[in-house]
Amino acid sequence: MPQSKNCESCGREIEYRKKWARDWDQVKFCSDECRRNKNNFDYRDAILELLKKRSAGKTICPSEVLPADQKTDPVMMEHVRRSARLLAVAEQIEITQKGQVVDPSDFRGPIRLRLRS
Repeated sequence: MPQSKNCESCGREIEYRKKWARDWDQVKFCSDECRRNKNNFDYRDAILELLKKRSAGKTICPSEVLPADQKTDPVMMEHVRRSARLLAVAEQIEITQKGQVVDPSDFRGPIRLRLRS
């Protein structure tokens, strides 16, 4: 069975499905929504810049990446979380909850971001 891979838009893990057997090499996105969005809002550079300004081991809240008027917008927050997942899959940052590293494909609720040590 082929190995799973990560969505190029949101960073979530894509599990192999038998119906994709012929096209598995071309599968890049986990859903139609990800295919449509294709990271229209990419916050990876902004996340890395904020983290580099912090001391080693310090974290940021994903909302710190957004301007003040967008911090409560759930759609924009999801774009930041998508960018964070992509960075975590690329092993540049870690996503944490209550100080523990969580799986980038499978977390719910508030998170913090930190540079990988």
